[in-house]
Amino acid sequence: MHPPVSRYRGSDREMPSRLPAIEYSPSDVVRKVGQGGWITYGGIEYKIGKAFVGEYVALRAMVRDGWFEVYFCHERLGRLNIRSLTRRSGRRGGMERVEPCPAGPGSGRA
Repeated sequence: MHPPVSRYRGSDREMPSRLPAIEYSPSDVVRKVGQGGWITYGGIEYKIGKAFVGEYVALRAMVRDGWFEVYFCHERLGRLNIRSLTRRSGRRGGMERVEPCPAGPGSGRA
């Protein structure tokens, strides 16, 4: 039996020096994730996650009034219910986590 290192071969493809900018749809509401992983929408802060600090996320309106899906690139992170909180100063809400989209035919995921 051969150890994995004996079979390893580096990729022939080169990594780009800079990744392309993330582009969202003109109908998306785009927010930059701030310190601590928070975004602001309608005067209320919502927790997105510290992993996204400095990145831009998109809010996409759902058919359900007051609900937005949150996306980073093409990945759905969760949902926000903007009607669940009042607009009092200092109010904070959280993102409702959702299960990842299943990878299957027609899902757009390989």
